[in-house]
Amino acid sequence: MLIVKPHDNNLKLRVISSVFIVSIMLLSTTISSSNPQQIYQGSDPCDSISELQFNATKANQSVSWQTSLGYRLPGSDASAELRQSITENLTEWSFTESSHQRANFTLTNLVGTYSPENTTGQNVIFVAHYDSRYIADRDDNESKRNQPILGANDGASGVAVLIELGRIIPSLQINHDVTLFFTDAEDQGQPYKANTWSYGADAWVSNLTNDYQTNISAYIVIDMIGDIYLDFTRVTSTSDRLWETITPIAAALGMIDGELDCDGNNGQDIYNPDPNDARGVIDDHVAAHNAGIPAINLIDINYGENAPSFGGHWHTQNDTADKVSSQSLNYIGSILEIGLRTSAWTLVNEISNEESVNNTGNINSNSDNSADLDDVAKSDLIGYLAIIIVSTVLLLILIADISLKR
Repeated sequence: MLIVKPHDNNLKLRVISSVFIVSIMLLSTTISSSNPQQIYQGSDPCDSISELQFNATKANQSVSWQTSLGYRLPGSDASAELRQSITENLTEWSFTESSHQRANFTLTNLVGTYSPENTTGQNVIFVAHYDSRYIADRDDNESKRNQPILGANDGASGVAVLIELGRIIPSLQINHDVTLFFTDAEDQGQPYKANTWSYGADAWVSNLTNDYQTNISAYIVIDMIGDIYLDFTRVTSTSDRLWETITPIAAALGMIDGELDCDGNNGQDIYNPDPNDARGVIDDHVAAHNAGIPAINLIDINYGENAPSFGGHWHTQNDTADKVSSQSLNYIGSILEIGLRTSAWTLVNEISNEESVNNTGNINSNSDNSADLDDVAKSDLIGYLAIIIVSTVLLLILIADISLKR
């Protein structure tokens, strides 16, 4: 029996396909390497210190007023009254409410957006939950553990900062959108059941359109930030790049031990920027982070003097307005205001960053830098052409080889 050796055209075709695939991969890699990365680029925080308008006294008064409403549980009259007050006091903002049904209650998120006429479309989102916890499950007194808490720090403090920011943001001459997101049902979770927390943030993120989400440049949660003994670190499941924008602002305000503030004084040990000391927290940042949104959470989980993590006054009947400090509210409010004033959370192309640095030099330096950029562009073009030429030559050789063997 004679076994006929199959023609090797199939092998040649496979080689041709491989050549094309490799060429496309090389071309894609070259193109992607030349595309500019988007980065955060803010100006010097110290240039904005003297311009700060955040009124911590008013913010602290808001904490007291919120707790005077009583327990702000989802669906309660106190919850509705708080939302109404927010919308009535921030008249330059466009507010929408969205309700979502859960097993035993209905939650209502409140979202306010300020969009200046010259907006770039980028959106910085500040987030705070406005509900208070339905049980004091960490209280030392067992007889009080089934009662709701007033949530002065855990709830009202973050809302107070956002309300005060909402008053001044329209005067800051920003060129992008800002959204104030007041989440409901963050603190209605069942103890030790991770998927029962942050219902409002989860519902909001799950209903975002692709276009809306793409325009979010920063999503910054503030929670439990009014403690007299303010002390916070980074949080896990967040954006490292976004955290890096907080460090120079906190240092400028004198919040980092070992760093000089704008007056040349050593900072206090309030914020620890070391990523190795980041702590895990289940809160309103998680859903956004999981969806690919750059998110961080400014949260003090050591509530009270020398309190351990998730200890002290946290989730107890002691979470009252007298435990909240105007100074602490001022620190957090100032971080957010400076971030807006310095465009710390505006994304720009990295090559634009280089150009802006080059523009600070003299004319000859600018000319040299422009020439360098032209050289880079020419090198990229040469790379593209080389890949195309080599691929074409290989293709022609292989086709000719197959034709001759026939």
